[in-house]
Amino acid sequence: MRKALAALAATIGAVLALTACSPDYAPGLAGSVSDRSATYRKADGWHYRLTVTTNDGRRHGFRVTRDEYKHCFCGSAYPTCTHR
Repeated sequence: MRKALAALAATIGAVLALTACSPDYAPGLAGSVSDRSATYRKADGWHYRLTVTTNDGRRHGFRVTRDEYKHCFCGSAYPTCTHR
C-alpha cells in the first residue's frame, strides 16, 4: 500500500512539475505564417519563432511553444494551425 501511494505521489508531482514549467507566450496576431525559425541557445535550449503576415501586409514575429511550431507551417493560417 505504501509503495502504491508513493508511486501515485511521484506521478502527481511529476505531472505538476511538467505543467507548471510549460511556457505560456502571448498569442501572436492572426494571419498567414510566412516564416518559422528554431534557434538553439546553449544556455537555455530551443527558442521557436513564427512570423505572420496580416491581412494588411504587415509582418509580425513572435515566440511560440514547440507544439505550436510543429503544427504551423509556412502558408498555414495562424492561430488556426495551433488547434490540430
